[in-house]
Formats: sequence, structure tokens, C-alpha cells
Amino acid sequence: MSALSVLSYNIQAGIGTQAAHHYITRAHQQLLSTKAKTRRLKAIGKFVGGFDVVCLQEVDLGGRRAGFANQVEIITSTSKHKHSVFQENRVVRRISRHGNAILTRVPVLSVDDVKLPGKVGGRGALIVELEMEPQTVVVNAHLSLGVADQTAQLLHIAGALDTPKWKRARVVVCGDMNCGPKSPPIEAFCKATGLHALTAPHHKTYPSWSPRQALDHILAWEAVRKYDVRVEDADFSDHRAVSARFPRGAHKAR
Repeated sequence: MSALSVLSYNIQAGIGTQAAHHYITRAHQQLLSTKAKTRRLKAIGKFVGGFDVVCLQEVDLGGRRAGFANQVEIITSTSKHKHSVFQENRVVRRISRHGNAILTRVPVLSVDDVKLPGKVGGRGALIVELEMEPQTVVVNAHLSLGVADQTAQLLHIAGALDTPKWKRARVVVCGDMNCGPKSPPIEAFCKATGLHALTAPHHKTYPSWSPRQALDHILAWEAVRKYDVRVEDADFSDHRAVSARFPRGAHKAR
């Protein structure tokens, strides 16, 4: 294949808010596991199975609302990704275990679990190096709501990426940033890293049933400006997913 397809998706722990009133009528799914939620997670798996690398936010890693099961395993049962990594960022006792996950068809060389600063804890970034040439690093992040926290968190990620081992790597940063692509936090991050936002203000992802805000983003190196970026037409969450395709390079066979 000539392209590496990457998807970023806030899956809302499979709750499936598809209209404003669902925040009320499906509120019990914030606390409890349901058969509908499991079916939705498997449907998410089928959807994301069409992409080589998938960055998921708001995954429940085994709380009561997930039926004490890791939602990554439910999703990969239908996505068929061979490799998956995840991080736990916040635990609500007896209810939920919040985290991020990366699913990939390309083997993973290394994983960094980065905890992000903020007024309220529980945010993180997952950084993986893929086993391919040229060297490729993927970051999956879920930021806080406030501008000050977002700026601090993105600059913290920039610091984590500023390491000799990734000096020549192609870097792709994905996630629910909770801010626009032209916002001060993202502009500061791009200045610090030399990356740029592939997603633009017209790539609106929230709310999924009538998108008005561009909150979910993919950022990458300068050379990929010409590559296809789109908002995916999927309604399994209160966010829509964004995707991009990159030059694939050579996958190192095991």
C-alpha cells in the first residue's frame, strides 16, 4: 500500500450520544454496562478496522460501566488490529477507568505513557514508535477544557517529543484537543514542534449529529499538506472521527 491511514476518534466509552436529548436518556450508560453499548463497541470496531492506525480517546479500560471489561479488547475483536496499547489516566472508583488507546496493524517498537499537567488530573498522551521506515511516531492525546491547561499540556507533549531518539522521526499527533486548529494552544504547539495542523476550521466534529466545532485534530510534518484529510461519517459517539493518509514508507517485517 502507498499510504498509511490514521484515524482519531473520541468514542465516548460506547455511550453513543447521537442527539442532545441522549445526554439525559442515555445517562445511565455513564454508570452501567448495557448490551446496546457492547453492540456499539463492536460496530466501532468494524468501522475503525478500515484504518491502519487508530487513536481512541475516552475508552473505558474496565470500570463498572464497561462491565469490568477492557473496551479495547471488545473493539479489536471486530477491528482485527494485531497490535494495541493503552494508558489509564483517571479512575472513578467503582464506576470507570478512563484512558486512551492506539490500535495498529504495524508492530510497535516502543510506548511512552505521558501524564499531562492540569488543574484537574486525569489527562494523558500515549506515544508509540511504529516499526517502519522512515521512523514514524504517533501521539494520541485527550486535552482538558481550559485554554491554560491545553497550552501547558501541548507544550508538555512537545517536551516529550524533544528527544534525540526521535530527532529524525515523522511525527503524527492525534486527539480530542477540545480547541480549534487555529487556537493559541495549537499554534503554540506547532511553533514549538515544527508540526502543523492537517485539520482545518471546516473539519467540524462536535456534536456528531450537527457538527459546529472543530475539536478533534491530526497534526503532522510539513510534507503532508497534500494528503487527504476528512471528517468521517460515523455516529457512534457525540464526536465524529477525523482521518488522514500519509506516505507509508517501508514496513519492517518481523
